[in-house]
Amino acid sequence: MIVLFQFGRMLETYLGALCFIFIYFIGGLLCSLLSVFYVYFDFKYFGENINVIGASGAICVLMGFYAVIDKNSTKGLIVAILLMSFVPLLMGVNVAWYGHIFGFMCGYILAKIKEVK
Repeated sequence: MIVLFQFGRMLETYLGALCFIFIYFIGGLLCSLLSVFYVYFDFKYFGENINVIGASGAICVLMGFYAVIDKNSTKGLIVAILLMSFVPLLMGVNVAWYGHIFGFMCGYILAKIKEVK
């Protein structure tokens, strides 16, 4: 929740409350849909049953959106997403790494779409 506060506060000031809420929820829904597709295909082809819970994908949407706004932070945010997604896997902790990656990508794409308009 600290990350939500950190990026949410900056983006809400930059975008306005209504646009921020729209991006947070739409990005979270897109990220969740992509995660469901991943889980479905993983179960169908590999027989693994995966449980997914939390809002970290939606928070990663905000990080991806911020990466477009602040070009200087893009590389650092990509490294942060990769670290928070894959380091727990190396320690044997189950983390929905694909949700983080999908969330960052959705936020990045949403920001690029908004940038074009």
